[in-house]
Amino acid sequence: MQKPTYDEFVGYLRSSLHYLYDTVHLRRSPLVQLLGLSTEFDQGAALQRVLTDTIRALKPADDEPPQSAAWRIHDTLSLQYIRQYARDAVAMQLGISERQLRREQRLALEALAQRLWQNLDLLTARDAAPARTAETAFAAAPHKDQALNDELVWLQGSAQEQLEPLGEILHTVHTLAQPLAQQWQVPLEFSIASGLADVPLSQLSMRNILLTILSVTIPLTSGGEAAIAVIHTGVRIEIEITCSRIGQAPVLDKDDPRMKTAGQLAAFYGAELAIDRHPQNVGFTVTLRLPATEQIPVLVIDDNAGWDEMLKRYAAGSRYHIVGVHQPHAALSLAEKLQPAAIFLDVMMPEIDGWQVLSELRQEQTTSHIPIVVCTALPLEGLALSLGVNAFLQKPVTQDQFLGVLDKLISTSGWPSSSSVA
Repeated sequence: MQKPTYDEFVGYLRSSLHYLYDTVHLRRSPLVQLLGLSTEFDQGAALQRVLTDTIRALKPADDEPPQSAAWRIHDTLSLQYIRQYARDAVAMQLGISERQLRREQRLALEALAQRLWQNLDLLTARDAAPARTAETAFAAAPHKDQALNDELVWLQGSAQEQLEPLGEILHTVHTLAQPLAQQWQVPLEFSIASGLADVPLSQLSMRNILLTILSVTIPLTSGGEAAIAVIHTGVRIEIEITCSRIGQAPVLDKDDPRMKTAGQLAAFYGAELAIDRHPQNVGFTVTLRLPATEQIPVLVIDDNAGWDEMLKRYAAGSRYHIVGVHQPHAALSLAEKLQPAAIFLDVMMPEIDGWQVLSELRQEQTTSHIPIVVCTALPLEGLALSLGVNAFLQKPVTQDQFLGVLDKLISTSGWPSSSSVA
């Protein structure tokens, strides 16, 4: 295919990004041939990986100032195309108007196009090179680990996972695993410690992790017994899958690729996987250690209702529960009643600004101990810290920044505090 003009190339790119998760449409994109992906088995999926990987490659270093142009380019592309946020949600996340967003979108698209355009010259000689030149340039056919991670990122970015009670998740897992257990003559039972059945967890991740483990462990335990038990260790919830057999003990290979996949799934969702042989050498236990699941209340005081909705999406599946209040005059009474672990406070609000709310919260004995994070588009970190806030975030705020500040505050405040009001 003849190399297009740069403007034509940008047009192809814009169209492909618009249909990033429609691999059927992507197969028809001229970018498939231009980027050397025509030999791929699934050309649409290959183009999707190239585009998403290139966007991720634009992510700046951690020491890059959060308000830099590089971060705006990366965040604009990631929010709009990988996470598929609506235009108004992207603008809100970036802390800019929709009119400003159009300018940022043009700049971001230009940066992505230039990154890909630089590689076209490398691919014009692909006919004279080995058949997998495109793989060398773009890693279009990645390792299985990368393919799994891409799938997980797609799931996480395309929709928020639904939370279900742990008891219902385990019931579903038990039902789905029963045919396999019966095939290998392995009775499968489960028990849940008191008070844990109603704990909400991500149903998609838990189901798939547990089913992956059981698909490996049940055949190894043929003729033996398997049990799933859920316990609370005080700092986290642990799901134990114990397999045993009289006589020759089942042996689980820690390097089994399927167990590595289960480990990847667990790590992706912030969990840990451990395998322990029994001291009597009669079997093994696979333990899935889940992150802290207590719902820690966080109060968000902001007149923009969309802002706390975005923070709720950030906190989905985590240990934090976001409560939003949009009327500043109601903030004090709600903070007294809720006794949140932290308060995120905007300062640009009508009628009563955030500075007045901050003063009231600090003066009241029932709220003076609550950590406060001023979160605003204004560059007022020095002023905010001088007034006694615990942290400052300038909008736009990423999910990592939001959860990172919360984790730090919780770890240092010892929440729930003895000074909290019940």
